[in-house]
Amino acid sequence: MSVNGKSDQAHLNFKGQKPQTKPATKKQCADSNNSSNTSMEELTNIHTQLEAMTNGISELREDLKSMLKREEIEELRKNTVSTIMKKIEESMLKRIENEVKNRTNTFKEQIAGLEFEIGQLKQTIVELKSSTTKSITELETQVGKLYDTNREALKLANYNEQYSRKNNVKILNIIESSNETETSLTQTVSNILRTTADVELKREDIIAIHRIPTKKGAIRPVIIKLRNNNAKSSIMKKRTPMKTKGFRLVDDVTKRNQGLISRLLLHPDIKSAWFFNGSVFGQTTSDERIKFDIFDNVDNTISDFRNRNRKLKTGSSM
Repeated sequence: MSVNGKSDQAHLNFKGQKPQTKPATKKQCADSNNSSNTSMEELTNIHTQLEAMTNGISELREDLKSMLKREEIEELRKNTVSTIMKKIEESMLKRIENEVKNRTNTFKEQIAGLEFEIGQLKQTIVELKSSTTKSITELETQVGKLYDTNREALKLANYNEQYSRKNNVKILNIIESSNETETSLTQTVSNILRTTADVELKREDIIAIHRIPTKKGAIRPVIIKLRNNNAKSSIMKKRTPMKTKGFRLVDDVTKRNQGLISRLLLHPDIKSAWFFNGSVFGQTTSDERIKFDIFDNVDNTISDFRNRNRKLKTGSSM
């Protein structure tokens, strides 16, 4: 402001049309002097602010001139990021190493515990194996003894069964009538023996007489249990005339002995097999007559028989 109280404000020159302005709203003022003073103060403040802004811009320009170039900023950014990433990586690696170390220690402890348990299990297995082997050996010994005992018992049972049948005679191909009884069967057998073999079968010589089961559709054989061996022999001597008339006389052989005969007949070195006087015999292709038992190995029995004969011949020649 000048001494005269007038503003040193520069005159503004405008070219062109004057911009339209909205009509000023009339304000109620206390007086025109106060309004004028206020406007001058505001202009002074604005001028001061503009000067401050101008100075700030100048300083900013100087600062910008001293700032890094764009390439340097990019390089700085990269270096900064790399440094940060490296630190992060080192931190992560350290954490991972610690975690791996902890986990490894835990696993080592668990593995050590498992190895200890496995060692105990191995020891237990060894002990069980030793105990089991011993038990198995004992059982095998017992089974071997039981097997031998069982075989001997079966041999004895077969012998006793065969012995109980020593006076039995089996007659095949006697026609069976529909109303057959023990009495009628006895009469029929007596008539057949008398007419075909000239044998007089006495009623007191017969202890029992009946038919036994056979294959379906076949004639059931007749079994006669006689009082003694003499009565049996008198009948068995007539095999040939009975056979010519269509009847067969055979011994009452046990199931095991019959099986032995069948097994012998299937062997290539056995020419024939039969039952005689409570035992089973076989004739080899070399005309050797050998006695067999129900549990005999045919090959071994033949070999033993030949070895015995060879030794006997060698001993007699000496």
